[in-house]
Amino acid sequence: MRQMLLTFALLAATAQAEDGWDDWETGGWEAEAESAFPLYGFAEFGVGSRLEPSPYHERISLSDARVRLETDGQLSSIQYTAKGDLLYDGVLDEWDAQARELSLGFSPRSNLDVKLGRQVMTWGTGDYLFLNDLFAKDWQAFFIGRDNEYLKAPQDAVRLSGYFDWANVELAWTPEFTPDNYLRAERLSLFNPVAGSLIGEAQAFTALEPDEDELALRVYRNLGSLELAFYGYDGYTKSPMALSEPDAPTVNPQPTFAPLRVWGASARSPVGTGLINAEVAYHDSTEDSEGNKPGLPNSQWRGLLGYERELMARLTASVQLYLEHTQNHAALLAHSPNPEWEPEQNRTLVTTHLSWRDARDRLTLSLFGFYSPSDRDGHLRPALDYRFDDHLSLSAGLNLFFGEEAHTFFGQLEDNQNAYLRMRYSF
Repeated sequence: MRQMLLTFALLAATAQAEDGWDDWETGGWEAEAESAFPLYGFAEFGVGSRLEPSPYHERISLSDARVRLETDGQLSSIQYTAKGDLLYDGVLDEWDAQARELSLGFSPRSNLDVKLGRQVMTWGTGDYLFLNDLFAKDWQAFFIGRDNEYLKAPQDAVRLSGYFDWANVELAWTPEFTPDNYLRAERLSLFNPVAGSLIGEAQAFTALEPDEDELALRVYRNLGSLELAFYGYDGYTKSPMALSEPDAPTVNPQPTFAPLRVWGASARSPVGTGLINAEVAYHDSTEDSEGNKPGLPNSQWRGLLGYERELMARLTASVQLYLEHTQNHAALLAHSPNPEWEPEQNRTLVTTHLSWRDARDRLTLSLFGFYSPSDRDGHLRPALDYRFDDHLSLSAGLNLFFGEEAHTFFGQLEDNQNAYLRMRYSF
């Protein structure tokens, strides 16, 4: 598969090229340097608390002081972007400096763009559901009330975008595998199938990460108002869904990431007064083709159907129907040490999203809900955003979890229900 993806990259770099490297202008750095490096950003303070005491963590769930600095522009034919955060995390009592983006972009040919460096990447049609988007996510930020921007995590990559008559092609190569900022119990309690119970900060873990690269491919085009895309991915599961093979009899297996290949497609089109989208993906667990290795996830088919429309002026609603079909489910149950904790063969999920803005575009009220009929669990995200002026804004909301079983995805998070408030000053 990697050879096939690299072949697409070569096609993007050579086919139907109108201009060569000799036409790429390299002068003018001194003339443009005077206007380069504009500086802007924001300062933000966030606080959050669990709604009920937890036996696994302190009551405070969010205590952030953050400063963001950004600059972007162009020097000659090179576009640059730099976004950096300095964060004090009061919950972990840690300082953290993170480059959200540090990238250079240029166009060596008229139909080819190149972007390299740290960047946030995303594609697919799902709303908070990611079938073919295998770029890094920050699930801890999502569940504790940080800005939705932080759900998409950065990674160091080379991204090629080719534009042709027959289709457009994007290839993203990440030299070193970048996992999700996955749930690891340091901030949010969760179910540990090895322990057979919920765990908290005292049992927090870090998974073993592979020292390999990732490749992601998208081929897309429009047919009138219909948007079509096809996807490929070669890498690893983004969250630790596997257990390592112990090197010695006395060593316990460790959480790790399973090799993964994904093929998929999506479509989006206006229908009536709304917008419909559909997406499908096959997640191929390449080292467990028979589904009989309990330390590895089984292959899955994943499907999504969504619809969005404006119900009335400034009120938008959407719904999504999602399915995960696990292959070789009987073999999974037969070889699992805890079959009662394995997922249903067909895990279903329904999401709804309501969003309303006032006439002055200052106040936004929203409600996003997840509910799984198969797992009988869910997650509700009511939120409020208010813009006082061009500089000062306020955000507040809740993360509500419920479920009948502690081992299901949302059910395990029930002790982590929280409320949050953030104030931001942009400059």
